[in-house]
Amino acid sequence: MTRQVLILNITRMGDLVQMGALLNRLQEEWPGAAVDLVVDRRFAPVADLLNSLRDVIAFDFHALIDESRAAAKDVVALYQDVATWVKPLLERQYDRVINLTFNQPSALLAGFIGAPDVRGARSAWDGGMVVDNPWMAYFCDFHQFRRFNRFNLVDVYALGGSGPGAFTPLQLVIPTEERAWARQVLAGQPNWIAVQAGASDVMKAWRPHLFGLALARFSKQWQGGIAFIGSAEEEGTIAEVLRVYREAGGQNQVKNMTGRTSVPQLAALLAECRVLLSNDTGPMHLAVATGTPVIDLSVGHVDFQETGPYGRGHWVIQPELDCAPCGFDQICAHHACKDRIVPDLVADLMLHVLNTGACPSQVFGTCLYESGVDEDGLGTFRLKVGTESSMTAWYAAFWRRYWYEAHTGLRSNLPFPEGSPPDAQEAKEQMRRLLPLLKAACRRADEVAHLASRASVHLSELKRIQNEQRAEQERLLQIGMSTAATAPVTAAFFRQLHNDNVQGLDRLAHHQASAYRKWLARVVEIDRMMFRSNADEAGGNPGFKRGVVGCGLDKQLA
Repeated sequence: MTRQVLILNITRMGDLVQMGALLNRLQEEWPGAAVDLVVDRRFAPVADLLNSLRDVIAFDFHALIDESRAAAKDVVALYQDVATWVKPLLERQYDRVINLTFNQPSALLAGFIGAPDVRGARSAWDGGMVVDNPWMAYFCDFHQFRRFNRFNLVDVYALGGSGPGAFTPLQLVIPTEERAWARQVLAGQPNWIAVQAGASDVMKAWRPHLFGLALARFSKQWQGGIAFIGSAEEEGTIAEVLRVYREAGGQNQVKNMTGRTSVPQLAALLAECRVLLSNDTGPMHLAVATGTPVIDLSVGHVDFQETGPYGRGHWVIQPELDCAPCGFDQICAHHACKDRIVPDLVADLMLHVLNTGACPSQVFGTCLYESGVDEDGLGTFRLKVGTESSMTAWYAAFWRRYWYEAHTGLRSNLPFPEGSPPDAQEAKEQMRRLLPLLKAACRRADEVAHLASRASVHLSELKRIQNEQRAEQERLLQIGMSTAATAPVTAAFFRQLHNDNVQGLDRLAHHQASAYRKWLARVVEIDRMMFRSNADEAGGNPGFKRGVVGCGLDKQLA
């Protein structure tokens, strides 16, 4: 019997391309599976380039949201429109729904279509939103500890939507006619590079005049053509780049293709270029999937560890600032990260990627990373030049290994970070504060669950204990988030606490007690790994002892 899978991915171009590993993994898990994709109509041309899809179902979600906000139609009419459109999907009776869009509309859609296995956001019984699958939940949590995240979104999609498997690079299927068109456009010059100087969000874009200076410096040592790409809205940015480029002595042949290509044509154009110099954009992921090396200028709230170019052979320049990358909702008054990336560094790296120069060795104020594949078959970025703080390096390695083993049940092939965490004394003290309070919180949560399960509930007593519990939660949150040794599992606890889809006071109380117990189990395990592993393991590689998490809690609570 052929398995059927429905994927919901309705927000951005790059997210669609980044599904490539998931599509391959589903075929590993269920050979011959029929995979359908729901996408916003604006991005359907991207979906048409992907492998392993049976059906691409497009809907104008953008217009739906606009109509809803403008009250162009009443709620009942809007609901009827969507229900009519969704009906054929209900009839297919999918085995799995994978929702890669974490917002309320997509959650409602996932819950409405339904399946025995729903992964990602879906609607709860009370109209709220819950997130199923530990990897999808991790995606919702890691913005609270971004500096220590080492999972690319490509791998989160694949692990959450399917599971562990072999590494596969991102790929697109480019139509023959588009390839012929691109070769004709670039005829007359055998060597081309592509440049995307704009971005959908100005915070994500390096400064236009710096692009111009870098390209002018590059042109003095390389003979070839430069093709500018982007949307029509970026014409002003490209004009500024070209002005500075020419004033600085740039002489290369230039083709301005901004706003002049369809998505398939853009993919074909990128496939014909030897490298793409880009901000973090959708076309950057297109280039990766066509096999073109990418140089990613990672500025603003972009974190290349999350959304940087996936797989082997790409490069990232990351400004070295305490505030970089900034928060998603942060408004930056200085954009100092953009000035840390100097034109000479960008030019030298381009020459290196094109095999006409050495790898830059001086990167003051920045770090230079090369993309690759790690020992677990996941995408990674290796620091080539520059420095990382010892805190970032140690905890990033620890949490990368921890979450992989916790969520897959497999032993990671990555080495355990050497020694103790750099803040070992402070972390140990906070852990010693947290553990007894957390054990007491577990006992209180169990007491609430016991009271809520009685045939006759004493509301006054229950409210009293719940008020104490809320005050206790605030203290636990403050301690748990105060150190990198416990912040990620603390964030996971509070997300799990509110990620409920249960009806009834007693079931809700048991759900919350379970969340407390899981938090305690994780903290106990982390305490052992960080501060007791040398004695327990006699200097060996501690990793995970399967079965430790969630066991022995009666003794811990005693």
